[in-house]
Amino acid sequence: MMRLIGRWRQLWIMAIACWAATAWGSGAAAQGKASTDANLKAKAPCESLVAWDLSRLEGAPTSITAAKLVPAANGVPEYCDISGYVQPQIQFQLRLPTKTWNGRYFQVGCGGFCGGVNIQNCGDVLAKDFAVSANNMGHVGHFLRDPLWGESQDARRDYGRRATHVSAIASKAIVEKFYGAKAAFSYFRGCSTGGREGLMEAQHYPGDFDGIIAGDPAFAGRLGAIANTWDAQYLLKPDNTPVMSDATLQVLHQAVIAACDGIDGVKDGIIMDPRACKFDLKTVRCKDGGEGATCLSDAQIAAAAKVYDGPRNSQGERLFPGGETFGSEGAWKGDDRLTLADGAQRFLNFTPNPPASFTYRDFDFDTDIPKIKDALTRYDPVAPGEAPDLTAFEARGGKLIIYHGWADQGVSPLNTLDYYAQVHTRQGGLDKTRGWFRLFMVPGMFHCRGGNAPNTFDFMPAVMAWVEKGQAPDGVVATQKDAAGAVMRQRPLFAYPQVATYDGKGDVNAAESWKAATPKKLTDDRIDWIFSPKTPAPQTEEQQ
Repeated sequence: MMRLIGRWRQLWIMAIACWAATAWGSGAAAQGKASTDANLKAKAPCESLVAWDLSRLEGAPTSITAAKLVPAANGVPEYCDISGYVQPQIQFQLRLPTKTWNGRYFQVGCGGFCGGVNIQNCGDVLAKDFAVSANNMGHVGHFLRDPLWGESQDARRDYGRRATHVSAIASKAIVEKFYGAKAAFSYFRGCSTGGREGLMEAQHYPGDFDGIIAGDPAFAGRLGAIANTWDAQYLLKPDNTPVMSDATLQVLHQAVIAACDGIDGVKDGIIMDPRACKFDLKTVRCKDGGEGATCLSDAQIAAAAKVYDGPRNSQGERLFPGGETFGSEGAWKGDDRLTLADGAQRFLNFTPNPPASFTYRDFDFDTDIPKIKDALTRYDPVAPGEAPDLTAFEARGGKLIIYHGWADQGVSPLNTLDYYAQVHTRQGGLDKTRGWFRLFMVPGMFHCRGGNAPNTFDFMPAVMAWVEKGQAPDGVVATQKDAAGAVMRQRPLFAYPQVATYDGKGDVNAAESWKAATPKKLTDDRIDWIFSPKTPAPQTEEQQ
């Protein structure tokens, strides 16, 4: 009897799905894009989605494996929770409000090596009635540990650039069929690997998203983890124990803050722009060169100097655009660097993979760079030696926001400044580029979050206003809270090259006491490194 009931239930779902396919087969195209002025409702029962046949979806053959209705709770509307995968194994999750859709689509990026579907990072947007989606970038695994899946070239391809794109194709197709209309606007947000995904989309799939927020982008795939490998080799001993203890790192960090904190005219524990800091490592050297509780040994100073300078080969050529910045020392603990560097070098960068005995310490900064050039191209939106080409994204009206922590210990902010300078040099100059692409530097923030500084902010309202109303974002307020969740201080973040300056009279912890200022002299932020694009210097008005 139970089998018979189950069979009738399956036939009922299939019938609903067939009716839906017939009723809406051309309906979505006829209705065009959704309206954002009203709450839109689903056109079919949530459970019926499991019977939909999307195996012939062009560019992204898809299978829906589960669909269940989740009741409204805790400020989140009722939604259909959908799971599925895109060929070959890109798992995704899609949550669709059943009664309150606002006509917009949102996709979130991943982090590290990914390997899981972090749909929970869409919660704030789902609560505002977006259709939201996330994917595992084509494989299952821990986001920081050994990417064993890298043995598969298909998995490398999907992690490199395909998964984000085809997940957008599949999710949007389901959205259109579920509501009977296409999303009016599509948005992407991600940090670290997610930031790289955003830049990859803007350059290689410019039609996928109208607005992109890319945080602390790990593009260049850390240049095949070159920067992580460099840092790990100097911050860790051969047995992988730290060269500097947490206490020693704090000695160095506090000395840097004390030396450079007041450059911007305010002593608040935050270095506004580390490039203005002229800290001398000799000031923290122990007198005898040995280790001490309140100073650094000669070996520790030498390691710090290498990390600040960044990766170079034996000829002194830069292998990456920038090293660690002053103010990032408090987050130099090496565990994540070790796993990211070791995992990338063992399973992602070389073809074929090196022997099982190989570790990140075996990587040779002279001879191995040419061997991983293919990996650099796969995991970087920009091929080595080329300038970023976002002309198609600009032409179709896309809007791009990048933010980056000035104290980012995982991805040098100098890397992002170089990228931004290369883009506006290629695409008409800084003023023109700011019409569709803006950069926000976050003083004192570590990688994507953290740091003793205002480090929490929301760029979604800003990018939506830019895309939908043409209102370019001049600034957004960042907040710092204590352990109990109480607001400690707030500060505005302004679009680069503008910086926040204290008005000299208000509460230094209040956002309204800080105003935007443009430096009198703008610098050329491009960095000369081994794979830097050979673009000409920006022309002056007289030269033009």
